Amino acid sequence: MQVRYQAALYAEASDCSSGIDIQDRHGRRLNCTRCPAPPLRWRGQSGAGTPRVFRNTIVTPLGKHSRLSLARRLRLQQLSVFEKVAEAGSILAASRELAMTQPAVSKSLHELETQLGSALFVRGQRGVVLTEFGALFQRHSKSILAELRFLAESLNEWQDGTAGRVIVGTLITAAATLLPNAIVRLRVEAPDVAVTVRVGANSVLFPALGRGELDVVVGVLPSAGTEGDTLVGPLRHVLLYEEGLHAVVGRSHPLARRRSIRLNDLAEADWVVPTPESAAYASVRAFFEREGVGMPRHVVESVSILTNLGLVSQTSMVALMPASAARRFAEAGLLAILPLVGLASVSQVGYTVRADRQPSAATQRFLATLDAIGQTLRHAP
Repeated sequence: MQVRYQAALYAEASDCSSGIDIQDRHGRRLNCTRCPAPPLRWRGQSGAGTPRVFRNTIVTPLGKHSRLSLARRLRLQQLSVFEKVAEAGSILAASRELAMTQPAVSKSLHELETQLGSALFVRGQRGVVLTEFGALFQRHSKSILAELRFLAESLNEWQDGTAGRVIVGTLITAAATLLPNAIVRLRVEAPDVAVTVRVGANSVLFPALGRGELDVVVGVLPSAGTEGDTLVGPLRHVLLYEEGLHAVVGRSHPLARRRSIRLNDLAEADWVVPTPESAAYASVRAFFEREGVGMPRHVVESVSILTNLGLVSQTSMVALMPASAARRFAEAGLLAILPLVGLASVSQVGYTVRADRQPSAATQRFLATLDAIGQTLRHAP
């Protein structure tokens, strides 16, 4: 495999143990004066000092990678630079976020590609895109950087016991009440712990948890057999409470002040219901069929709390919303809860952590706040 670069870069002394054959575009040998003779397959003399690899240099990897050879060649800063460029999709944007010059970022990437023996990015006018090899390398670099974060948190915890960061993945069900209340409580108990919240579906959050990109996932727990632990590693699910649904309408809706209501009164209404792949959909369908009316004819399928709130506020639609979120918005005067009976608990809410890793001290403190808030919500009307 050969990689032809369009920009100049410098070969590190550590390359001398990497099994890489380096020559310039004219085929002249480049000799490393830092290494005892005979070093490896350096061809020709480049003069005193560190050998420079000129434009259009062809780098040919020799032999197979090993743990020892990678440990000798790779630097952690290179992984951080690579990850930021992959995330930003631009060397210029990444250099700004890293507070580095653009040539320094390019040099770091070129060195990494040289050491790995393959191109990581395809460069274009609009930025950079990972190659197939780059995507493979990124999967492992993410894990390495995650382990480095765990190490940093462990060292900080050993020093003071309260520092660190908790990265939380969440679903819509937990985002309205459980998670905000837990974060507020954590800020009181451990103000130096930083919390990062990322929203997504279980199909996205659980793999990220398995890779170490998240510390905990908070929301609807998966049904048996829906998200196999074998796909993302062993996981531990903790039930906090069962969540039901409320039917809600806008404050100005004609039915907003009714003290009693039957489902037949809403037969001609437009509804907002959960999406078919959501945990609540099967229970919602069963509710309508049990009442003998079937699923509404005119529906919008959505699990976006903000979208559903906007729809009921601006129209006469009826929405089904997690009970805790509905109560929170009703208390804020944003909607009204209809006294519709029959919507029993439809999902189990809790948190998920990796079963094969001891949570950091900061994460354990956050889990304790989730347990306390979950107990309060468990006994909520």
